[in-house]
Amino acid sequence: MSNASNMVHGLGAGLSELLTSAPLAAAAANPGAMTKLWFRAPAQSATAHTADELFLFIFWFSVLAFVVLMFLMVYWSVKYRRRPGKIAPPSPSHNTPLEIAWTVLPLVLLAYIFFKGFHGYVDQLVAPANALEINIRGQKWNWTAEYPNGATTGEFKDTSTIGTQAMPIFYVPGDRPVKFKITSLDVLHSFWVPDFRMKQDAIPNRYTSWWFKSPAPDGVDDDATDGIDEGFITVQGRQIPYRDHWIFCAEYCGTYHAEMYGIIRVVPEEYFNEWMVASAGAGLSPIELGAKLHKSKCASCHSADGSKNTGPTWKNAYGYPVEFHGGGSLDLSDPNAWDNYIRESILRPQAKVHLGYGPTSQMQSFEGQLKPEQIDAIVAYYRSLSDRGGASEAEATPPPAN
Repeated sequence: MSNASNMVHGLGAGLSELLTSAPLAAAAANPGAMTKLWFRAPAQSATAHTADELFLFIFWFSVLAFVVLMFLMVYWSVKYRRRPGKIAPPSPSHNTPLEIAWTVLPLVLLAYIFFKGFHGYVDQLVAPANALEINIRGQKWNWTAEYPNGATTGEFKDTSTIGTQAMPIFYVPGDRPVKFKITSLDVLHSFWVPDFRMKQDAIPNRYTSWWFKSPAPDGVDDDATDGIDEGFITVQGRQIPYRDHWIFCAEYCGTYHAEMYGIIRVVPEEYFNEWMVASAGAGLSPIELGAKLHKSKCASCHSADGSKNTGPTWKNAYGYPVEFHGGGSLDLSDPNAWDNYIRESILRPQAKVHLGYGPTSQMQSFEGQLKPEQIDAIVAYYRSLSDRGGASEAEATPPPAN
């Protein structure tokens, strides 16, 4: 089986070299009009280059086959057309060499495509042992990331001109293998990064994964990154080069599916290590941590400015009466009623559904996903958004440094 695979790979590789040596194939392999036509931008990882090569092989072989077949069809239609006064000869019923040829030759090419694609697929799934592992979670309608030290998504891109959902920015180091371990908290999603030529399903109650290694950015937009947002960000007076890659959801998942986007931001590894430590939440007050958690986990459904969304806004909600679907309301005589209601809604969102957002809640439970101190921080931030909140000084003050 191994010899057969090698023989098929060798034959296919020979034809691949022949096809890709053509001027058009060479132009398509380099940044230019053809690359933009098919891929928008050049491949940005080693495994992505393999996908491009196979795609171009299939494309140019299909073009070649189409041209040859159409030429022969027209040529034979003219040469062997029926002529007045001439009896058409009977067609042959069988030609063994010809039938073997048109069966075996395409089979060899298809076998090459299969082995080339399968090897590339396996390469994308099996990450190197030293890969940085980042947990990616999809939920209606955003992506969240959790890093090995507990840091989570804390930076977002302004999307006021293109949609309503927050756009998270996931920082990753350049020139280092990165493995994404992906799952979904509600329905089926699909994590798609066009620049890496990779799409992986995010499935509830199951992990999938893929890995990549992207070159470290230099901040210069050249042919190798044509069509990709690249430049410098200013951090405490330092110019840090970065390169951004778009993330989309490629599986229809509901109302805001088209706005379930994000960005993978590649930065130098030295700065990434600094960023990851700073993003772990150390030194933040409860309100600041709550605001960060709201952006990463809650903003896709709950606004903080009073605007309408799929869930109730948090603006000026705390301390005010709430009626529930099916009857009943929040007992405001209990000074802890709102704090308990927020906590219960985070852990058991179906227990009490806000009137007008039922009869059942679309929100999934965050039980097991948030630590007790993170829930307390969300409560503190929720309270700070209301004129009846009365946030304490302790909630607004960062803890002292160790």
